Amino acid sequence: MALAKGSLSSIVSVVSAATTVGIYTNPSSTKSYIKAFVMHNAGIGTAFCKLHDVPNSSGSVGSASSNNQIFSQNITVGETVFFEYPYPLTLAGTNDSIRFESSTVGPVNIQILGDSDP
Repeated sequence: MALAKGSLSSIVSVVSAATTVGIYTNPSSTKSYIKAFVMHNAGIGTAFCKLHDVPNSSGSVGSASSNNQIFSQNITVGETVFFEYPYPLTLAGTNDSIRFESSTVGPVNIQILGDSDP
């Protein structure tokens, strides 16, 4: 295993209310290891936020649902939340993805901390 030693994502600013946004999609022939998520509410109201670990759907990007939701929490204005796994979450299939939803027009900024094995 030769890890890329890079960040999985830059900071993604989510500004759509009640819309699930793809923040990371696993490339083909790659295993991605997610250690943590950092989320910051830079908006003007409390945001109810959800994260989804979405498996691919017959090779295509799948859909977020309550069946693959892994996090939900209200994040108040100016608050930063750190959501960490004790052991990395692994995305192994092409188009496995992480999707994010916020209840406010935000912005809510999110970054994924982890690595990939190309």
